[in-house]
Parts: sequence; C-alpha cells; structure tokens
Amino acid sequence: MTDDEATAGGLGSLTSISEGAGLFMIGRVISKGFGFVTNVVLTRYLGTNRYGIYTYLLVVFSLFTVFTRLGGDKSLLRFLPEYEDDTRKRYAMLTLAYVTSVAGSVVVAAGVYLGAPLISAYTLDDPLFADVLRITAIVIPFNTLSLLTFSAFKAIERMDYHVAVASVARPAIRLVFIGGAVALGYSLVGAAAGLIVSGILTLLVALVVLVRKTDLDSVVRPTRGDAEQYYDFSVPLTFTQLGSFLYNRIDLLMVGFLLTGSAVGVYNVAVIISRLLSLPLSGFNQLFPAVASRLYHDGNHDELESVYGTVTRLIFTLALFPAVAAFVYAPEILRVFGEGFVRGDRVLTLFVVAQLTNALVGPSGYLLMMSDHQYLTLANQLTSGVLNAVLNYVLILEYGFIGAALATATVLTAINLIRVGQVWYLEGFSPYDRTFAKPVVAGVVSGLVMYAFTVPFQRYVLLVVGGGFGAVGFLVTLYVLGIDDRDIELLRSVVE
Repeated sequence: MTDDEATAGGLGSLTSISEGAGLFMIGRVISKGFGFVTNVVLTRYLGTNRYGIYTYLLVVFSLFTVFTRLGGDKSLLRFLPEYEDDTRKRYAMLTLAYVTSVAGSVVVAAGVYLGAPLISAYTLDDPLFADVLRITAIVIPFNTLSLLTFSAFKAIERMDYHVAVASVARPAIRLVFIGGAVALGYSLVGAAAGLIVSGILTLLVALVVLVRKTDLDSVVRPTRGDAEQYYDFSVPLTFTQLGSFLYNRIDLLMVGFLLTGSAVGVYNVAVIISRLLSLPLSGFNQLFPAVASRLYHDGNHDELESVYGTVTRLIFTLALFPAVAAFVYAPEILRVFGEGFVRGDRVLTLFVVAQLTNALVGPSGYLLMMSDHQYLTLANQLTSGVLNAVLNYVLILEYGFIGAALATATVLTAINLIRVGQVWYLEGFSPYDRTFAKPVVAGVVSGLVMYAFTVPFQRYVLLVVGGGFGAVGFLVTLYVLGIDDRDIELLRSVVE
C-alpha cells in the first residue's frame, strides 16, 4: 500500500471513529457540566469533611457494583450484537443479565445495611458515615440496573439513547435532587435522600426508553446452555473489572481507610478536575477499537498505524491546553470549590501530569487488545492495580494524601508508557513523528502567557482573563506552525 492509499483509507477510518467520538464528547461535556455544578454546590454547603463522606460513599458503592453487575454490562456488549438475528437468544441473554444483577444487588444491599457499622469502623470510622450507608443501601439495585440498561443502549448501537439518559438525564436529575437538597439546608442526610430519589428516577427513565424505543422489551426463560454460555463469559469479567477498580479508584478508597473524610473530599475534587483531561481520549475510544480490529485483521497495517498516529496526536493536542491551564492555575481552580480545597493543589498537579501522559499515548491499550494481545492487556491491568494498592498504602502512611496522588500518578504514567512500548515492540506501530512538536510549542507559549497574568490578576478574574489569552496564544501558535490536514478533517467530522 502506498502512502497516498494509506492516507485516503485512513481518512475514511478516521471519519468512522469521529462519528461516535463527537456524539460521545457532547454528552460527556453536558454530563461533566452538570457534575461540576453539583460538586460545587456540595463542596460549598457541606465543607471538606461531609463532602468527603459523601464522596467515599460513592466510591464504596462503585466497588460493590463490580460484584452486583457480575460482568453483565460487558456481556450485553458482546451477546446482543452477536445474536442480533436470533431473537430468543438475545432476550435470554438480556433476561440473564437483569435477573443476575437484581439478585446480586439485593444481596449486596442487604449486606451493606447490616454491615454498615463494620464498614464504617474499618474505613472512615465515623457514625455519620454508617448512618448514610444504611440510608442509601436501597439505591444499589437501582444504580446497578441503570448501568446495565446504559450498556444495552450501547450494545444495539443507540448512542443517542445512551447519551440522552446516561449523560443528560442522570446528571440533571442528580443536580436537582442531590444538589437541591443540600442547597436547601438538608446537609448530608439530604444528599443521601437525593441520591436515592435520583437513582430510582434514572432507572425509570432508562427502562421507559428501553421498552418504548427499542425492541428489547421481552423476557425469555433462559436454557441451561444459555446460562452456561453467559456466566462463562461474565464471571471472569468481574475479576477484570475488579482490577480496573484497583487501578482507577483504590487510591480514594485507601485515603478514606488510612486518613479522614476531609482528606477524601480534598483529594476527590483534584481527581474530578484532572479527569476532565481524559475526555478527548474517552471520546475517540468509543469507536477506535472496532476500526482498529477491522484494519488489523484485514491486514491494513499501514493504514492502522496512520490512524493510530493521527488519533493520538489529536487527543494529545485537545488535552494539552486544559492540562497547562490546570498546572498553572491549580490553586485558583480549586478555590472555586472553597478555600478548604486549595491544599489539594499538589495532588491536582500530579494528576495533570499523569492524565497528560495518558493522552500522549492515545488508544494504545485498545490497540493491544484489538491486535490479539488481550491477555497482555489483562496482565497490565491486574499488575498495575495491585502495584497501585501497594504503593498507595506505603506512600499514604509516609506523605498523607499527597502520597496517594504520587502513587497513582506514578502507576498511571508508567503503565501508559509500557503500553505504547508494547505496541511498538510487538506490532512495530509508533504514533509519533515531528508533528507532535507543534502542540508542544503551543503549550509552552500558552503556559508562559497564562503565567504572566498571575502578576496583575487573581481568583476568578485570573481564570477568565488569563485563561482566555492563554487559549488565544495556544490556537494562534498552532495556526502559525501549521495544522495537519488530517487533523482538520477529523475535527470537522467530529463537529458535524
């Protein structure tokens, strides 16, 4: 294949990837916007300690959800498309997913209610946390079934329904009932009650859309063969998802286990802000795996490497300016949530570096998986999860929540660099060329511009004025250096 042919084919593949990325990123921007406002309300009215208790509640629930789903969400992503032409089999797999999740979530919810004092004693050791756990245990089945329904939308390729319910309706409902309860003066108990109401309403909305707008509206009694096939796939996925939890959330869990609710609150705000930088990567990852699998198994390796490089460069470019802004203005950004959260500026700085590295390596993890290295991917996930847990324990005892950030940022950076190295060693693909220097130069220029505004301005004025001029400096520098035609084509496809 010639370079011109690879380029032409690559643009077609890039357009395919961008179709899902654009819709997904719109939904995530809306979701993050609602979430940001909700968190600002909670931090302002609850303070660091009670906000930390609320945050820790969500983290504990996310761990329990790994077991209540029992891999059901990923199973639907496989079996619903696989049996698109076999209606009975499709309904049987859907029935198994919901019945299993209902049974598992009811058992877990009962266990949380009965074991709330014990859970509190071994984590935050706060009577208020135990009370809130008991109050909100009822929402576990509703949250589990909502997540399962969201996966069903993705499995039948209805990203519009997924975005409408998961990214718009759910965060909007949470803002109204959780943020509203706290703003009205009901404090942490009000937030817990709002969490229950929002969980129930979200599931009702999701099920109404599923039943009325899709053909997934029937229940079929599964055969023994159906059950064996389903659980043979779903049960191992539970351990993979557990490894993912250790990799992504164990730091926050251990901060609560070893420190205080206030430390959890400060730490979580820094994590929330830094994860905004992963939005471009998450968006392009929606369809990149499918395109990568097709190109790889069709033997179009030159085109795949070209697509891999272009997507990685664009992800890095889109993440770079907000990363520089968060690095330069870390204290001012955290001050938006309240003065008590400013002490998390070093945590935010560490996570910004880690997330920027995540963007720099692009979809390397999915490329490994789609090129028949799924067991290596599993080993990467589990190894990094265990290492993250060990480092968190050691460094938290030594440095407090700064140690947690240092441990997690180190593991995140290391595993991403290892992944891109594995792709190069095993497949010979590298996403990097001289064009990566352009966004780097633009990032340096924008950083200097924003830093210059720290002298005459501060607080919100600094964020608006300095950030605005920094963005102009970034875009002008990119324009002067020249934007690649493939990047322009890809951005145009995303917008359209």
